[in-house]
Amino acid sequence: MEATNFGAPIPGNSLFTTPSDVPWERPSELDTVDDALAYYFTNLRDPEIIDDVMTVVDMGIPLEPIVKTMYMSSVMMGIHNLDVGLIVAPVLTEFLAAVAKTYEIDFRYANIDPQEARNEKEQQKVEMMLRTAIDRGIETGGEDDKGVALLKEMAATLEDEGEVEVETKENVQDEPPEPVELQLVEEQPVQEQGLMARRGM
Repeated sequence: MEATNFGAPIPGNSLFTTPSDVPWERPSELDTVDDALAYYFTNLRDPEIIDDVMTVVDMGIPLEPIVKTMYMSSVMMGIHNLDVGLIVAPVLTEFLAAVAKTYEIDFRYANIDPQEARNEKEQQKVEMMLRTAIDRGIETGGEDDKGVALLKEMAATLEDEGEVEVETKENVQDEPPEPVELQLVEEQPVQEQGLMARRGM
C-alpha cells in the first residue's frame, strides 16, 4: 500500500491564505504590450542571456516552448499578466528566430512539423472512411465478402505504414518511406478484382 502524501495542499487551502500573498495575485508591474516587449528586449540584449538561450536552441529545443517558458515565468513573478504574455509570444518567437539565423543555428518553431500534422490528419480521415466502408460491406455482404477483405487489408496497410514512419522518423528526415508505400500498393492486384466483381453485382 502506498504511503499517503501528507505534504499535499489541503483542498480549499488557498481560500485561507493572505490575499495577494503571491506575485500573480497582485497587479502586474507591466500593463501594456509595449512595456512587456521593452522588458524582454532589454533582457535579451544582454550577451550572457542571449548566448545561453541560443545554446538551448542549438541543442534542438524548439522556439515556441522556450518563449512559453519565458512569458509564463514572468506571469508567475508578477511582471505582466497572461494575456500580455500570449500577445508578445509571437514577437519574441520571431526575434529569437532572427537571432538564431545570425548565429547560423538550425532551429524549429514547434515540436510538431505542420506538414507532418497535415499528413497525419489525412491518414486518420482515410482510416475512418475505410472503417465506415468495412462496416457497410459487412452489413450487405457479410464477413466473407471479397470487397470487405480488401478493405480490411487496406486498413491494415495504413496502420503498418504509420508504424514504419514512426520507426524511420529519426533516420529519414522530411521524406516519407516511399519504397514501403509502393510495395504495399503493388501487393493488391488480385484483391481489386473481387471489389470490381462486387460493384458489378
